[in-house]
Amino acid sequence: MKPDDRFGTGLWRHNRNRFIRAVDRYYTTAVAIHKAHETSTKAAVAGTTVGTDDSATTSAGDVNTIVDGTHRLNDLVPVVDEITGWLHEHHPVTGQVVPSNTRERVGDTPELLTRASSKVAEAVLAASMARAEITSGRPIALSAQAAERFITDAAELLERAQANLDRLGGS
Repeated sequence: MKPDDRFGTGLWRHNRNRFIRAVDRYYTTAVAIHKAHETSTKAAVAGTTVGTDDSATTSAGDVNTIVDGTHRLNDLVPVVDEITGWLHEHHPVTGQVVPSNTRERVGDTPELLTRASSKVAEAVLAASMARAEITSGRPIALSAQAAERFITDAAELLERAQANLDRLGGS
C-alpha cells in the first residue's frame, strides 16, 4: 500500500511525516554524538596518562542515554503509523484543517500528534546541545536527561492519542 493510500495527503500524513523527520534528525544527531564521544575518548587516552583524566568516561552513560533514545523513537514510529493510518481510514482529511464533525469524534488527537512531533524536535535540540557540549569537553548530563524526558513526553502523548482512538473503537 502506498503512503498516500495509507495515510492520505492531508493533515494525518503531514503529522506522520513531521514525526518521522524529527526521528531521523534525532538519529543523525545521536550518531554524531557517538562519533564525537569516541573521538574525545581516544584523544583523552592518547594525551594523558591513565587515571588523570576521566572526562571521556564520565559522559559514556549520558551518550548511551542519547543513543538509546533512537531505539525508543524507532519503537514509536509504528504507533504513529497506526494512529495516522486509522485516522485516514476512518476520518480522511485532505487539507490541514480538521472539519468540525471529525473534531467532535477524534477530540484532541490531532493536537496530541502535533505535540508528540514537537517533543521529538525538542529531543533533537537537547541532543544537539549535547553534541556541542561533548565537542567542547563539557559534561552532557543535563542535555541527555532533557532528551530522554522529551522522548518520554512524546511517548505519553502518543499513548493519549491511542487511548482516544481506542475509545472510538479504533486500531
